[in-house]
Amino acid sequence: MSGRSSSSRSRAPACVAAGPFLFFSGQMGRAADGRRFCSSYSDVAGEAPGPGNAFAWVSTMEAPVGAQAIAIYRQYRSLFRREGATFAHLLRYHVYQRDKRFFPVFDRVRRHHETAPPSSTAVGLGRFEPTGRARLCIDAVGLRPAAERTLGRREVLTGAASYAAPATFSHVIGAGHYLFVAGQIPIDTAQPGAPLIRNYEDIPEAGRFLRVGRSHEDTRNGPIAAQTWFTYDVIRRHLEAIGSSLASILNLVVYLQDIRDFPTFHRVHERFFGSDPPALTVIEANEVGHKGTLIEIEPTAILPGRSAKRRIFNPRDWHAPAHMSALVEAGGLAFLSGLLGVGDSGAPVDSLKALPAAVRARVARDLARDTVALQCAAILHALKRLLQDAGHGLDRVAHLTVYLRDIERVTSVERLLAGAFGRWRPAMTILEVPHPAPVPGVEVSISATAWFGEEKPVAC
Repeated sequence: MSGRSSSSRSRAPACVAAGPFLFFSGQMGRAADGRRFCSSYSDVAGEAPGPGNAFAWVSTMEAPVGAQAIAIYRQYRSLFRREGATFAHLLRYHVYQRDKRFFPVFDRVRRHHETAPPSSTAVGLGRFEPTGRARLCIDAVGLRPAAERTLGRREVLTGAASYAAPATFSHVIGAGHYLFVAGQIPIDTAQPGAPLIRNYEDIPEAGRFLRVGRSHEDTRNGPIAAQTWFTYDVIRRHLEAIGSSLASILNLVVYLQDIRDFPTFHRVHERFFGSDPPALTVIEANEVGHKGTLIEIEPTAILPGRSAKRRIFNPRDWHAPAHMSALVEAGGLAFLSGLLGVGDSGAPVDSLKALPAAVRARVARDLARDTVALQCAAILHALKRLLQDAGHGLDRVAHLTVYLRDIERVTSVERLLAGAFGRWRPAMTILEVPHPAPVPGVEVSISATAWFGEEKPVAC
């Protein structure tokens, strides 16, 4: 398969094959000529499901999202076809939207294309490219058809049956010993009307351990504490229903509505995981889940007792800044916690002097005053060291997600990525977010997925 990513101006491939998996760069809804983003249904004329409304004012307002969603599905259909795959091989995708108010428009397109939908996570973010014209960006992981002979077919797993999916997605997708869980949010779909979890009163006594009985503190901490506890408890129920557990989670991506909620989130997070916690990435999103939800949590796990064993890699000199492991791997699939451009003190790099000497020498003079570039250089140094400690190199990275506070700064990041990776390019998604990490001063963070199996990742 050939083709470049539509997630940025980088040279990232549209798809990378790694072991049994296909990793897709973030795709955006470009017109057929590839030169501009779809803005009306005429840009996808003849492709279903169409506008769904005959009134111009309605269709015009919905068109940028609807047409771009149709175009993205067209792109994925083409990418899958070249690999001999279909949408039935899709394991998980991330739906990043500029404005989640128009999520129902996207969901209508999704329902048209998917009869057994994958797991998915949908959040509202900033821009996906500097012009801001792209309304959607969707990246994905799929199962290679050839892998079905050894790993088995993709399975839609029920999870905790009492918790229905609130949109067109599956809670858990299985591929052999791997479990791709959808982003979970704090609404109780086991109850009529799927009510929002609002505070301690909406969860069992076991989840109220942070309650102090003073209204000011409880109204500040209570909503995020209760929503975090409920969401983790639902994740636990889904995993246990299919024979797994929280102890089998490899990776967590946590989207917070307000990054200031991180300390309270973390106090709850610690209660759910033992001495070998999963890899962890935490960012602030513009909008998570449903209206009123403060958190969305996406886990990736394994089924214990099978061939894949969960392994933890933590550098000897590494001091975990939160309850997380630096790198977690099972059966060749490896997740790294979100990497930040910080110095030895843990503070964000803000000058050339704050970089390690070995990194400092590799930063071009014209980037020496670019804070984003300096932080990115520190991240790439940390990424290389982590992989080396695990016995591998950068050529094992299959997918990168780059979170930027200002996507206008993407050029220097892409330049540094090109220098670090050389001729190899992983799949890539570049996103603008309000806060890339729960650390003031961080301008960029990067999360990575790698493959440690026999064969190195290759561009499709």
